[in-house]
Amino acid sequence: MTNVLLTKKYKGREAGSILTDIADGEATALETIGVGQKLKEEQPAPKKGGKESAE
Repeated sequence: MTNVLLTKKYKGREAGSILTDIADGEATALETIGVGQKLKEEQPAPKKGGKESAE
């Protein structure tokens, strides 16, 4: 699933809106017709490595 940022008004939604959990094929279609832009998935912050000391 992909998130899409609308660059133009589309189906009653204003430009600047974010469509969440859109199928990848539909997101590509919105990008192709020029009304949206796929947003990159945010990567989770890396966990801190190292050993924890138990006291």
